[in-house]
Amino acid sequence: MKRDSRRNVAVIGVGLVPFDKYDDESIEEIARPAVVAALRDSGLTREQIDAAFVAHLYQGEVLGQRILRGLGFAQIPITNVENACAGGSTAVREAFYAVAHGHFETALVIGAEKMGRGLINFINADLEMTLGNTAPAQYALAAQRHMYEFGTPREAFAQIAVKSRRHAQMNPNARFRDPVTRGEVIESRAIADPLTLLECCRNGSGAAALVIASEDMVKKSGAKPIWFLGSGLASWMFDNTQQDLTSFGATRAAAKAAYDDAQIEVADVSVVELHDAFTAGELLHYEGLGLCGKGEGGRFALEGETEFGGRVPVNMSGGLLSKSHPLGATGVAQICEIVWQLRGQAEGRQVENARIGLAHSQGGTGLEAGATCVTLLGREP
Repeated sequence: MKRDSRRNVAVIGVGLVPFDKYDDESIEEIARPAVVAALRDSGLTREQIDAAFVAHLYQGEVLGQRILRGLGFAQIPITNVENACAGGSTAVREAFYAVAHGHFETALVIGAEKMGRGLINFINADLEMTLGNTAPAQYALAAQRHMYEFGTPREAFAQIAVKSRRHAQMNPNARFRDPVTRGEVIESRAIADPLTLLECCRNGSGAAALVIASEDMVKKSGAKPIWFLGSGLASWMFDNTQQDLTSFGATRAAAKAAYDDAQIEVADVSVVELHDAFTAGELLHYEGLGLCGKGEGGRFALEGETEFGGRVPVNMSGGLLSKSHPLGATGVAQICEIVWQLRGQAEGRQVENARIGLAHSQGGTGLEAGATCVTLLGREP
């Protein structure tokens, strides 16, 4: 369906449970406060929610039903979504299209995950991953290749971690807020050369929720809307002997689809929340999103283009590096930050005159297969 044949849709409520360990709470107990916060922010009651879309990876069957049962919701349609680390943003996309195409007037989106310790475990891991080709190793290979092909300095990756912590100091919801220097990043414990501990996101638990609504419901609610402009979802399914390691995942394809859908240019984007599970990933995604040219990610990072006050601030929330990464919740939490920025409610870290925001997340078994989702939001439809 073409863009001009769908209804305008907005986010009218957001809620976030800051990411942390939550060892003594169930996933349902973690998620419910995010739902309550989003409903309060929207001004709607649970009786006014027509459907729910719920993202997670490891939380078992019918998670959405388990969460909402404890909040007294009616027997609304609930769709549980899995798309690895891109599950949260995919759930947002599904809810957006369901309302835009007239199936519902309102929808609730929940992303929630309770994580353990250690490496993320993929059920369908192949032999290479089992023997050590883990997510850190795959991003490290991409970093090495970028350094080889483009002369990217080692310090560029470290600067991304420094920037993320600097932004996190402005965000009370960030988990890791102590500042770090490039030297401290480079000298921290080696994980997969060239990446070190401070260049890798941590596991965490948490939840985020959104209430989205049609334009008619926005007018009735009186809420302050932030409008969906476009969305792009792309997949990669490559033989890793054929893949360009410096174009990690399907970021370029998902971004192009989102820009085309929104009918905007990358230069129109004011603020970005992107998937920085590792510093190497953030640098590669600068290029995939078109924020800079191919091979220019290192320069872009070192020259402060993505810093608060820079040309296009990236991860003002602190990103995954400073918040941690509860898989199903991450993509929904990114939307929360973009909404706060576009509303002018990101106290202490507000990007001046932010009008269009971009959220990007990706997930999957690294080099073999996965999904990338890009969402564009604006102050005006």
